[in-house]
Amino acid sequence: MAYDVPKDLAEKAAIMREFGRRRAAGEPVSDELYAKHVNATNDRYATGPESGQHIPDFALPDQYGVLRSLTNLVGPNGLLLVFHRSAHW
Repeated sequence: MAYDVPKDLAEKAAIMREFGRRRAAGEPVSDELYAKHVNATNDRYATGPESGQHIPDFALPDQYGVLRSLTNLVGPNGLLLVFHRSAHW
């Protein structure tokens, strides 16, 4: 199921609010709303380094406020790191 990315920021915000409301209330999220939420949140962008490309070290706080750096996170098999700009744990 493919949905267009809403052009209007108010429409994007409404989709994200409804998704968040349903998740917080433990209500089911339809496949349609999920797809709309993904498109509204990401604008279908897939950005970041290419596989195998080295990135500079950085430090950011995690969801608990603990500062994490790339150097501290990488293990012997590498690291899969996902950033989600509207994550709310």
